[in-house]
Amino acid sequence: MKLILSLTLSLITSLSAVATDIYGTVRSGRTPLAGVTVSDGYNCTVTDANGVFKFTVSPDANYVSVSTPSGYLPPVDSLNHPLFYKPLTAADNYYDFNLIKNLRDDRNHVFMVQADIQVVAEEELGEYDQQVAEAREHIKSLGDVDAFGLDCGDIVGDHPELYPSALRHRAGFGFPVYHVMGNHDEQYYGRTHETSQRRFESHFGPSNYSFNRGNVHYIAVDNCFYLGRDYFYMGYIDERTFRWLEQDLANVPEGSSVVFFMHIPLKNEAGNLPFRYDGRSVAEETVNANHLIELLKPYNVHMLTGHMHWNRNVEHADNLYEHNTASGCGLWWQTKECEDGTPRGYGIYKVNGDDFEWYYMGTGHDRDYQMRVYLPGATPEAPEDVVANVWNADSKWKIELLEDGEPVAEMTQFVARDPYTVSLIADRSKLKYSWTSASANPHMFRARPVKAGAKISVRATDRFGNVYVAEPTVIE
Repeated sequence: MKLILSLTLSLITSLSAVATDIYGTVRSGRTPLAGVTVSDGYNCTVTDANGVFKFTVSPDANYVSVSTPSGYLPPVDSLNHPLFYKPLTAADNYYDFNLIKNLRDDRNHVFMVQADIQVVAEEELGEYDQQVAEAREHIKSLGDVDAFGLDCGDIVGDHPELYPSALRHRAGFGFPVYHVMGNHDEQYYGRTHETSQRRFESHFGPSNYSFNRGNVHYIAVDNCFYLGRDYFYMGYIDERTFRWLEQDLANVPEGSSVVFFMHIPLKNEAGNLPFRYDGRSVAEETVNANHLIELLKPYNVHMLTGHMHWNRNVEHADNLYEHNTASGCGLWWQTKECEDGTPRGYGIYKVNGDDFEWYYMGTGHDRDYQMRVYLPGATPEAPEDVVANVWNADSKWKIELLEDGEPVAEMTQFVARDPYTVSLIADRSKLKYSWTSASANPHMFRARPVKAGAKISVRATDRFGNVYVAEPTVIE
């Protein structure tokens, strides 16, 4: 208890010891950069024609960061971690940012999205290396392209001592990775939400920040609100963050493309559903999501989230598409599938100007592995139907049942559990975590066979015209 009180007091002291007025420059070599947003996580300012900024920072601020402008990159450390920020100290009031000119045309770029790696032991980081290596080689296969990664949180599973090792393993990507905090990255037992962020920030930088690449503005936000007791939290964006967002977005022209990433989903379903006040509900969605939706209305937004250990696409509005990315740890490193049957893996997003194209990559699988197909009898919810789990499907995908290579029916969407995942966890005595479950998910599709004895397969055509064909999986 004494150790906890001492840690809390030292954090409070460090927060109050920051200089109030700061100034500095943003440049690239000897070239000053004008109009660049600089922030302390509470307030924003922009550099003048000489690349100079000056403002009064919040007494609670711990970092000053630069929203890297298009055409420029932040320096990186020896582990390829982007250094777009500097710690505020009582001894300094001048901060200089020297950015690197991007030699590639960043209007065309690629980013990888991962979530919930959630390691609790060093050996799990060794297993994670497979995903790191595959993502690195996949990005290389796309050519000499401007690339980076986004991590949607839960870097560790309540084991912050693994942060240094996690960063070393992530260096293997060969491209910088930007992070947001997950609920399992929080520092528990602090007296407030604000103190829960300090340990994460000491390794990864500020909890809220932004940067630009080509035509796109990227925003990272911590929406895991710590409730001050044990490991309890809810999905919530506080007033400090909303005020910071308003200032940050004031420098982004309406109609721009915005990529917004955070840990807990905005909403797991589209529309205004009745609010439920229970521990599970408030921890799985952002309870004040509608206010964020309203703030983002002037922009074309791709929302990237994690937390749920499943893959799900939610089209909230014409201008707001949420991609909830499956967990990189599968079922907490017990299986190679997540609880909805999605293979553990990562998303790939190609950006060309304001146009986005995306797909999901399962670790250990090639680009064409986008679904799993089952013969009648595999799924209790549809015992007479052929069933397909198409984990990255959305409203613009077309899923067809083929017999002897010819389409006989368009498959309809329904909610069910993935049969293969159910089989993997049927013997709970073999599981490290007996509470693990296979969840019912909405990216299941079904159709009744037409011709007895025909060879069954399923064809899926995504919203970009890519075609995938799969034959039935045999469950042993």
